[in-house]
Amino acid sequence: MSVSFGCRCAERHKPVGERNWVVRQRRCHHSAFAGYRRTPSEYSEVVCLSCGACGRTKAAYVDFLRDAESGE
Repeated sequence: MSVSFGCRCAERHKPVGERNWVVRQRRCHHSAFAGYRRTPSEYSEVVCLSCGACGRTKAAYVDFLRDAESGE
């Protein structure tokens, strides 16, 4: 996973509210260093459901994206 969200498909050119993007981890992370427990972070993990791009970002647009459901 990259440090930034690098989706390059057509979704990037749509208004934020219409993008096929979801937030998998909102302002947190789960790492081996923290025993896989939820640890607060400035970054969120975003996934594009159209092309599969995945990455972490602290961009403000994350507030306008829906949370991923289990299985997404």
